[in-house]
Amino acid sequence: MLALSISVSLLMVLSSLSLQALVLQGRSLELVRQRRRLQEDRLMAAAQQLAGALQRRHRCLLPLAAEQWPQADCIAGGAAVAALGQGMAADQPWQLAAYRPRPGGSTSAGSAELLLRGGGAQAAYAVHWRAAAGEPPRLLAVQELGLTGAK
Repeated sequence: MLALSISVSLLMVLSSLSLQALVLQGRSLELVRQRRRLQEDRLMAAAQQLAGALQRRHRCLLPLAAEQWPQADCIAGGAAVAALGQGMAADQPWQLAAYRPRPGGSTSAGSAELLLRGGGAQAAYAVHWRAAAGEPPRLLAVQELGLTGAK
């Protein structure tokens, strides 16, 4: 009878430890998910900030790759281009990794791929724009494509 009691007690202890390990693993996974959501939110805030700056002051840059921005007629000086390449959003610094027009666009409509880095992560976005005849392009939307990896 004593051996059975000890066996049952050991089984209960092992079950308890197993459940405790599962709970700790669940908490760890939730922390990872929470960190990922925070990174996504911070980088989306940065994408919105950059998109807003392009829409308000530099709409002519929307159809151009970031490498062409310094030579664009509509932007005054390297300081303005540098300001578009980095900033602060949600108390975190961000940096422009790439801005490339997607193939298939025209002078009247198109989209570009935007890559931003910040907080140890990199995220991709699609920036959609349209232009009426004789007017600079207008930003239509910034679409989140997700995290693409660490720095």
